[in-house]
Amino acid sequence: MTEGPKDLSSPAKAEAIFSYWMWYGIIAIVIVAISIFTEPTRYADLDAYIYYLDSLVHFPANSWMYFEVFSNIYLLLAHWLTGSVLSAIILSHYILAIIFLILLPKTFPPHRSSWTSLLFMFAMLGPLLAFVTMRATPAYFLIAIGVRQAADRRPNTWLFLLAASLFHISSLLAAVPMILLYFEGKFPDFMRADRSRKFYIFAILIIISIGGILPQVSAELTNVIRSIPVISKYDVYTDTNSTGTQIGHYIFLAFVAILTFTFMLLRGETTKLNIYVMSSFAIYVVLFFSSSPVAAFRQTPFWLMPMIATLPWERLGLNRVTTPIFVLACCGLFAFQFYQIYV
Repeated sequence: MTEGPKDLSSPAKAEAIFSYWMWYGIIAIVIVAISIFTEPTRYADLDAYIYYLDSLVHFPANSWMYFEVFSNIYLLLAHWLTGSVLSAIILSHYILAIIFLILLPKTFPPHRSSWTSLLFMFAMLGPLLAFVTMRATPAYFLIAIGVRQAADRRPNTWLFLLAASLFHISSLLAAVPMILLYFEGKFPDFMRADRSRKFYIFAILIIISIGGILPQVSAELTNVIRSIPVISKYDVYTDTNSTGTQIGHYIFLAFVAILTFTFMLLRGETTKLNIYVMSSFAIYVVLFFSSSPVAAFRQTPFWLMPMIATLPWERLGLNRVTTPIFVLACCGLFAFQFYQIYV
């Protein structure tokens, strides 16, 4: 993974570290201000979380002790503290902002990531991770750390994957890409992003092939989800007729497609993640067209976070002249993403 400020001279390193923590402070102020001046009951998924916790408190299934047990305990503790399902969800909403601020520098440490990666990640995913996904946010961060471990071929990769799945089962969507990343060195050269340009042809052919089986995948996926009681609640994410800001999802699809293929064209340290990013993007495409844009969007943090952390911003044209434009663009992106989740 990219080594950021550690590779710089001492004055440049000090400036980079200062910029990192300055922007982290600004992000913290933004999150605190939003938490104070917005209403928790207006955020997306509130009703779903109330229903989930109410069922967990009054009609708990035996599976709660092993299926997503970490997030279940977290929500039950909030209920124990407040004595009310609604109050517990509101408390969890505020705790989520704190969790986000704690895990952000752990996942994007200043010696490995730049302030630009930090700001861009916050602009794109911050609204969702800091204010909505109470159970999945820790999972997203754990997977991002696990991907860094997988790129370095460290066995504790699988502990991060396991811990993430105990917060939210959707973490298993990152399992296959992580396996491909971890064992990439054992693959034939044509399947390795760091060895052959044929990899990209191979990857594109896979995505095209996936496109041909999307209708079958959609039907089978829905049937499987509905047939397993412990995961049947996720059937809501397979509703292709779900309402919402559909144009926003399509804009996001185009945006991440451009970002992904730009990332794939870069050479250097970023190449280490290409097989993870491409396989994850393929899963995203499948979910978008065979399940729903909502399900696809919820999958993107698993691969966007590690990808953003390694982007070489200076090679993308970021310098002292273009930095103000970049900051303004991030502000606009954050506003756009925030109004997708604040209703």
